[in-house]
Amino acid sequence: MEKNTTIRAEIEKYIQSEGISMQCFADASKVNPGTLSGILNRNPPRPISVNQLDLITEAMGLEEGALFEMYVDECFVHSLPHWRRLRPFLLRCSELNKLDCIRSVLGYLMDDLSNIPAIFETAEEMFENVRYEASMLLYDCVIESEKYTHSERLAISYFRIFQVQIKDNKRNLKAAVQFHLYRSRLPETYALEGLHMLSQVFASKMQWSEMEMYADELRELAQALYRNRNRFGDEHLELLKPLVYYYAQGHLLKASCYEFQGRYEESKQWIEGYADLSWLEGLDEEGWKVVEMHRVYARGNRLCIEIKMGNTSAIYEYITYLREHPDETLEGLNTLLESANRFGYFVDAELGLFSQQLESFWELAPEQWDTHYHKHFNAFRFASFCKVYAEYHFRKGDFSEGLGQALHCLQLSVDNSYTEHIIGCMALFEQHRNFATPEQQHLYQSLCLGVRKNEKNHAYDHSTGGYS
Repeated sequence: MEKNTTIRAEIEKYIQSEGISMQCFADASKVNPGTLSGILNRNPPRPISVNQLDLITEAMGLEEGALFEMYVDECFVHSLPHWRRLRPFLLRCSELNKLDCIRSVLGYLMDDLSNIPAIFETAEEMFENVRYEASMLLYDCVIESEKYTHSERLAISYFRIFQVQIKDNKRNLKAAVQFHLYRSRLPETYALEGLHMLSQVFASKMQWSEMEMYADELRELAQALYRNRNRFGDEHLELLKPLVYYYAQGHLLKASCYEFQGRYEESKQWIEGYADLSWLEGLDEEGWKVVEMHRVYARGNRLCIEIKMGNTSAIYEYITYLREHPDETLEGLNTLLESANRFGYFVDAELGLFSQQLESFWELAPEQWDTHYHKHFNAFRFASFCKVYAEYHFRKGDFSEGLGQALHCLQLSVDNSYTEHIIGCMALFEQHRNFATPEQQHLYQSLCLGVRKNEKNHAYDHSTGGYS
């Protein structure tokens, strides 16, 4: 296909090379003959709809979207096309992942701020249809062009980008920091979910004060919405999850925050805040499932706290709980190992009961695990497990396995920017370096290079308050 050619020229060349009439091509492409004549013979040519372009492309035996670059050029030569034609084209580009075409169209549109509402609405449709990469381009356009800083569109655009990037451990902190400033400007439909996501990200980065702040905001907003619902009814609430879920999670995250900091008595108090939510009014079938789910969580977390406080008599019941709820196995083994290391006992027999599940953790990447947790949480907790397991092996005098676990934790932590774990694992390795094999020494050096590279790529920018 010649550079700088036109769609009309390509159609005429095809008709001539095939030795067919325009009527034959119209029949083959299912484009109305009069419409096709207008495309080929009128001056200027009759505009082509996206559907007609797809039919023509198929009739010419070309790959889907092969004429899209030409379409972009021709659309903007004389005047801006109407959104009635432009929106279907952008949506079709998102289906075919023609991101360069979307970028080109946006380059033309950004000069006119009146296009921002339509760009935002199209981004929302792409997002709804799981065309995340394409939608991100449009949300970025809204962010760059929106002149009203208190605009709801702006807040939702940052929220959508955060929703996509929360699954990427290398980018989710930057997205969280950017979204943070706009969280209070979201409609209720998204505000609770945004605070829940912020709490999770900062938990995975072991930034407890930030995690606690967002957990508090989540709990307070959920309580306020419950009060309003009881007063005005719930017809106006259109949440992504049941309101009881966010209410429960506000308490659970607060309890977890204290647990991770070793403030166990305070954690116990917050566990009681989600242990029995049957008193809440207006629960539907899904709401009752949430109540039951958090009742189960509370049972496990109570036992977890007891074990972390050194109460070994709770271990048998905790093992029973983990067998009943296999999704909690990794978290449970973390708890057992942390307690064993802190209080100086061994749990080889208990670990042996979960040997098959442990095997699957090693064989599969965290994003492939069949659990109800997000993959970024799985990766974070697995890194935590490897670190405490390394400490456990060093206590037993098994230095080779201990170093192997420390290196595995370091690898996960470098890949996902878990700063606290990176520091801890490097300290463990240096402490036992004399026992490392040449292969382990080499791997350690290469991982340290990765740490230095990450430090350059994810430096904190004090002028913008974000991460580069």
